[in-house]
Amino acid sequence: MRVLLITDNHTPTGGAENYFFALKNRLKNVPGMDVYSLGFGPCQEYGDDFYVLKGLTSRLFKLVWQLIVHPGVYFKLRKHIRKIQPDVIHIHNIKHYTPSLLHAIKPYPVIQTIHDYGAVCPSAHNIHKDWQPCPTGMRKQCFWQHQVKYNILTYLAQTVAFLKTQKQVKKTVKKFFAPSPELVEYLKINQFNDAVYIAPFINEPVNPSLITINPYHFLFAGNLGSHKGVYVLLDEFALACQKEPRLSLTIAGMGQEKKRMQIRIRQLGIEGHIHFAGWKKDLEEEYAESAAILFPSIWMEAFGLIITEAMNRARPVIGSNRGSPPWLIDDQQTGFIFDPSKKGDLAEKILKIAGNTELISTLGRNGKAKLETLIDNENILNQIIQAYQEVAAINCNQDWTAHAV
Repeated sequence: MRVLLITDNHTPTGGAENYFFALKNRLKNVPGMDVYSLGFGPCQEYGDDFYVLKGLTSRLFKLVWQLIVHPGVYFKLRKHIRKIQPDVIHIHNIKHYTPSLLHAIKPYPVIQTIHDYGAVCPSAHNIHKDWQPCPTGMRKQCFWQHQVKYNILTYLAQTVAFLKTQKQVKKTVKKFFAPSPELVEYLKINQFNDAVYIAPFINEPVNPSLITINPYHFLFAGNLGSHKGVYVLLDEFALACQKEPRLSLTIAGMGQEKKRMQIRIRQLGIEGHIHFAGWKKDLEEEYAESAAILFPSIWMEAFGLIITEAMNRARPVIGSNRGSPPWLIDDQQTGFIFDPSKKGDLAEKILKIAGNTELISTLGRNGKAKLETLIDNENILNQIIQAYQEVAAINCNQDWTAHAV
């Protein structure tokens, strides 16, 4: 079987991208499976099993080419796909040249993994202006409530692109994967037919050590964007530091809010408590030192790989009540759940864990035990391959029927 994986960012810089390349590597180890990848990046490049087109950096042009087909990109995509002749195409995030890509893959059986709430909300946040989650995805009655990060004109244009993409995706894609049961329910509410829960892979089990823990040290790892709750993180950590001055925090990641975060840190007077580690591929030292991992997202999280990475290392997680954290984290059993709209809630949870090595150990062990029953890498891969075979078979039957007629 020939499988083509497609993503908009062909570099392992985030959770969705890391999953994309983990899937590619696992599929390549399956006998009889020829796997290729296609995506966008800073420059055009290609190899035996991948093809990368130059992506877009301008937000304006990214929006424009989400609305209309780019002839040059369309013909490049179509030519490369025809060269591979895939039995099935598995798309992931497709926010570069979206109409061009969807037209190019139209003749083939297609599966899509939905990595965020962008399938049901034009901002992908799926929260209202009062920072509360939307229970359905965007509707006419809550249209303006979803305008949380754009000016009016940009929001209207983004919504047009969102509606066009949603309509074309539903026509093109035969089966949808989502990384959490909650996102599956949102997809079904919004008429995404045949949506199923397929968990992301987890790294191989590790033997965690509790000896290296600093019981007053915490870790945040992820994109430094406002949707990830970075200002909630800083404000709440400052509150906690007022009651426990031994607290410290490592922030691992990059993003557009970094400079503004540094300003806020100085305003809060907590420079001595926070260390920026930048983007790191390997966070083993950070996990080993941390008492707990903080996950303060204010948008709806589709999964949260950092949570399962922490659980795999027997570290408790303090996560927001947005999207998947309440499903992954058993409150007061494997970590704590907090409300990011409630001032002092995260600070209170931080202080419950700080200095309490017995609680840290208990929560961490419980989390690792839960993860081992929640996700099975081999079963996940088998589910994906079975879905490939099903959609490929349906396509073959349709082709045979068309020729017979």
